[in-house]
Amino acid sequence: MPSCAAFSPVRLALFSSLMMTALPAAATSAGKAPQDPPTQSLMQQIFTPLSRVLPLSFDQTAFETTKNHDAISKDLKTLMENSANLEAHARKKDRAFDYIAKSLRADSTHAYRRFQRGDYEESRFALHNLTENCVACHESLPETHKVPPANGLFAALKVDQLHPLEKAHYYVISRQFDDALKTYEDYFSSGSVPIGSLGMLGSFTDYLKIAANAKADLQRPKQLIDRILARPDLPTHVRSQMQSWKQSLAELEAEGAVSKSDLATARKVLSQGRERMEFPRDRNGTINYVTAASILNRYIHNNPRANLDVAEAYYLLGITESLLARSYWISKEEFDFETAIRLAPGSSFAPKAYSLLEESYTVGFSGSSGTHIPADVKVLLADLRKLIDDAQKTPKS
Repeated sequence: MPSCAAFSPVRLALFSSLMMTALPAAATSAGKAPQDPPTQSLMQQIFTPLSRVLPLSFDQTAFETTKNHDAISKDLKTLMENSANLEAHARKKDRAFDYIAKSLRADSTHAYRRFQRGDYEESRFALHNLTENCVACHESLPETHKVPPANGLFAALKVDQLHPLEKAHYYVISRQFDDALKTYEDYFSSGSVPIGSLGMLGSFTDYLKIAANAKADLQRPKQLIDRILARPDLPTHVRSQMQSWKQSLAELEAEGAVSKSDLATARKVLSQGRERMEFPRDRNGTINYVTAASILNRYIHNNPRANLDVAEAYYLLGITESLLARSYWISKEEFDFETAIRLAPGSSFAPKAYSLLEESYTVGFSGSSGTHIPADVKVLLADLRKLIDDAQKTPKS
């Protein structure tokens, strides 16, 4: 694991794309969703100590000084304990929420224990990356209610001095989705972005996730793309990309896809995205994949009981993640494929999920020195392979 000293506070804050899945409501449809008071209360109990200790962690001296030691230790312990409470609560919810809650609990435990041992750099590193769990959760389900601005946190972080993408990150953590979208839009419309790489930016995908998942609004991205297309200096390849995305947005908006939460619509939207793609990671399918993911997240959240359709939803969600994911801290793609296999090892898609999972691990653990898959991952893959083989041998009733 890299040392915290290798990253600036700005850089650390940018590594985000996942506690956007962890504040679920009963997401019966996009847009207005019923609130979930128990979950919201638990999340507030996590946010409160985090809002005090996170700003201190960006100042190495403040984080390590004896004067602040007891207060930081208390907040980190509270954060760990409340994360454990959230994990226990998440077991009653869908598997995706449970996965994020486990990750949050593990990260908060790591931050606290490292701090207690005097390993302050590792504690700061874990604390900063813990916010990825926040982003992963919040971006995957509809906005349930308006949250008051986290003025204390923003003041302590000096948010107005941050890079726009960092600023948007903290808006998402605190569920200020409208502010996050506006920050993204102002940045992408400005002359500060390298115009030739605009269509390839992972941050643009993050923006689309907030618009489609949290806000169920495809009109805002369409308006932003119109502003980008109006630029006379737009390179041909970026213009082509934006025109393709604009067409996808118009089609999906006409179908009302973002307001639906059924598996059939998700399959259709994903299929339409594939038709736009000329090769596996062609970004022409991005809009469709983002929209399909939003539908699948709602479907899974509304159907926590395991069955064949839920297993397929995880499989399809893994496919969307293979194109959209960019977090180095949390790998939801592998979780989705593994879950699909465990829920339905005898299904027609289980061998496909295994193939994609195996490929993901192989790529992830490969480098200039070769491929070095850890022993525990090899055991996991062997276990899943056996589940599939045994299920395929079992006669269908």
